[in-house]
Amino acid sequence: MTDNQIIKLMDGPSDVWQRALYDEYCKYVYTIAANNLRHCGTAEDIEECVADIFIDIFCTVQSGKAYNDNLKFIISTIAKRNSIDLFRRLSLKNKRTVPIDELAPNYEPSENNLESTSERKEVKGILIDCVNKLGEPDSSIIIDHYYYGRSSGEIASEHNMTAYSVQKRIQRARKKKKNLLFKAGVDAEW
Repeated sequence: MTDNQIIKLMDGPSDVWQRALYDEYCKYVYTIAANNLRHCGTAEDIEECVADIFIDIFCTVQSGKAYNDNLKFIISTIAKRNSIDLFRRLSLKNKRTVPIDELAPNYEPSENNLESTSERKEVKGILIDCVNKLGEPDSSIIIDHYYYGRSSGEIASEHNMTAYSVQKRIQRARKKKKNLLFKAGVDAEW
């Protein structure tokens, strides 16, 4: 079923177009949620997130907010935002950080780029060592800021600091990391 067909169904009963929309986009939404929650959520968390996403989708579409007849765009935006929000809540609740070596998606090297893959793994290992050498709380702050995308205020409340001091620690930690990478013989772009 196309988006235009679903939009035409919206003139009728809500249960009909909602079922059509759900049937058309369920796998898509589940994939987005599963990808964002795979490191911290259970299967139940993912299913609950999918249900919440569809509730938000139905409310948004029914309210008539502008989506310019592009359902896939609004669905993907709502799915990404809701699943990332749940990821952050679960990570904070569990006070669990994901090891850096688990962050990259599974990548199977081919024979053509084996050398490149080997080099990337070596650089990634050096980067992990450099971040760990920063010590606490700097290493946690760097991971929270750059991986989890948390703001200075959010990080500050967790570490009992001010947002300004978190920003200064990030600046200093970046300089330290850059020096450590340089000493290890790695280009500063990493």
